[in-house]
Amino acid sequence: MKKAIKYSIILCVISWIYAAIMIFGLDVQNPSDNPMRYTMCASLYMLLPMIVAIVMQKINKEKLSSTGLLRFKIKWSWLVAWMLPVVIVLLTIFVNAFLPGCEFNADLSSLIPMEQVPEEQKEMVSMLMTPAFMILITVISGLFAGATINALFAFGEEYGWRNYLVSALKEKKFVCASIFIGIVWGIWHFPLILLGHNYPQHSVAGVFMMVVFCVLASFVELYFVLKAKSVYPAAIFHGTINAVAGLNVLLIKGGNDLINGATGVSGFILISIVIAIIYVFDKYVLKDNIFSKTIGEVLEDVER
Repeated sequence: MKKAIKYSIILCVISWIYAAIMIFGLDVQNPSDNPMRYTMCASLYMLLPMIVAIVMQKINKEKLSSTGLLRFKIKWSWLVAWMLPVVIVLLTIFVNAFLPGCEFNADLSSLIPMEQVPEEQKEMVSMLMTPAFMILITVISGLFAGATINALFAFGEEYGWRNYLVSALKEKKFVCASIFIGIVWGIWHFPLILLGHNYPQHSVAGVFMMVVFCVLASFVELYFVLKAKSVYPAAIFHGTINAVAGLNVLLIKGGNDLINGATGVSGFILISIVIAIIYVFDKYVLKDNIFSKTIGEVLEDVER
């Protein structure tokens, strides 16, 4: 546990110093002012958990593979981790539409100024600007990005959260490890959240919302990591949900960033249901009982 706490403190301090330089030194104070610069800075921020973990491993003379979670052997859990974010986001839209002040947005014509579209192309553009088409395009592109470029940058985070920290928490039970990692993961985000990332309408409240989201997501991601004995399913899940989460912005009218989407109340409801389903499936179908075991016990079971 001491190793996990030490890493978490060092990582947060280094990350927040970098964020201060980004905000005050590079004048990246609003994501919408200079999206390209913000994206580049935020992408580097995502790599810090991996960089700090590797440096600490080198200082402690540990092999990078000593965690045992860098095994690249594709299993069924990889596929589920890849597809599940799409299911979560689509069902979140469904739940979101039934929350007070929210409704499904079936008219996407406002996305493109029709007065700028040539007359002969207006009919075709209108056909394309439908919820079904937008869902199809976003899902296809999101799955591709989630398993490639997005997964690459998400791996920068997951190397720290679901590789280094998981290894450092082997004596802790699954539930405790998920909560600890989720809290650290969420708090680590706070400079970006205050800048308006994820919660541009409620940046302060968004810090607490992000912690809740990360704790819930941590249960799902850690489960797949332990089933595969590999960090890669977490990187794929993380990268894919980042890629498809924007659907909620397009398809929901009303509400706000505390209610809408995977990082809002509607998402919390859905992810909580997913956790409950995983728990029941794991306990009564697979009979692995991962939720009641320590991380070390689960990894030993996988090895056997």
